[in-house]
Amino acid sequence: MVIEQRFTPSQHGHSAGTARRARPSWGYLSRSVSRYGVVSSELVIYSPDVSERDRRWAEASRSYGAVAAGVALLAWIGFAAAGISPLVAILVIAAVAVLVGLLLARRTRAVRRGAARVSACGSALLAYGPDHDAQRRLDALAETMQHASASYRAGELDPEGFERVWRATYAHAAP
Repeated sequence: MVIEQRFTPSQHGHSAGTARRARPSWGYLSRSVSRYGVVSSELVIYSPDVSERDRRWAEASRSYGAVAAGVALLAWIGFAAAGISPLVAILVIAAVAVLVGLLLARRTRAVRRGAARVSACGSALLAYGPDHDAQRRLDALAETMQHASASYRAGELDPEGFERVWRATYAHAAP
């Protein structure tokens, strides 16, 4: 089971006159839990120096697999309804999926390489040891970014303040 959390919505109430800002695409937090209690977490923080447009492409690239599978299924149904040979249909679908995947991978290579990555893996049952320390570090960095993102979206943090927090967190997460 994989639980993925990109951003935490603000928990603050907003008056009707308060405009919410768009979500900043600083990165993501991904967690998975095995049935034996092993928790694997990965925090990816994109470089603040990368353009918003390139970070959005990276986000699109991350969700490409699921989207491609859904579109491929719909295309398969469409080809079958049109009476096109299954072999031709699968070749066309595979060619388009691979081509788009390669283009997205190439387009987002610099963003992915420049991202700071922190990962931790350990037992959810043990509350001590080096695995637990790595998980606490990851959680602290993730909490910092999620809180800054929520504060920014709520209008409590200006863009410069958000970028300062982002830069500091990126520097702490970088190897």
